[in-house]
Amino acid sequence: MPVSHWLPEKITKKVLKNVKVEKFLDMGSGSGKYGKMVRAFHPKAKSIGVEIDSSYIDEFKLNEIYDEVWCMSANDLIEKKIEESYDLVIIGDCIEHLRKSQGIDLLNFLVYRTKYILVHYPNRYIQGVVDEHTHEAHISFWTESDFQGLDYVMLRQGFMSSVAINGYLLNYKGLSAILHTESTVQKIFGKAQRQEISPDDSSWDDD
Repeated sequence: MPVSHWLPEKITKKVLKNVKVEKFLDMGSGSGKYGKMVRAFHPKAKSIGVEIDSSYIDEFKLNEIYDEVWCMSANDLIEKKIEESYDLVIIGDCIEHLRKSQGIDLLNFLVYRTKYILVHYPNRYIQGVVDEHTHEAHISFWTESDFQGLDYVMLRQGFMSSVAINGYLLNYKGLSAILHTESTVQKIFGKAQRQEISPDDSSWDDD
């Protein structure tokens, strides 16, 4: 499994403390870390895990963490789940495992169907097949330019980058009035589109 870093966890917690989550999609669930986090902050939310490696579903007991687990690829999600929508989607340590074209397609697909998207990925971190799991290999690299055109904030520390994105559903006029009181990622993280975060910054400590 890839190395863990404090930044994605801190950013995810800050989002979960500031937004209303009734339906959550975890893209590339792995061991179910983000599913557990969402359950802790929003226990009544419907949570869905997407994991392409069926052995991880059994190994990490994902069916006990999520309300539903979809064993499928990003391409399958786009083709088979076109009517689904979400309050929050997390793509954690996953997008670098996709071909670049697949990752771009996934972001374009999700921004129409989501209020908030969090993308966590490592920079220049080389990883191949892990314990015969071919999908663990990194096959695309990502930079800030890949998110141009989206309404986003990028946060970086060391070798990790996190991108918080406002999806189109956040301001969709047909949604209930509750949306007008929810935070945007700019309110949560500040107006600067790109921020470098020091590990010594106490504002990122848990409350």
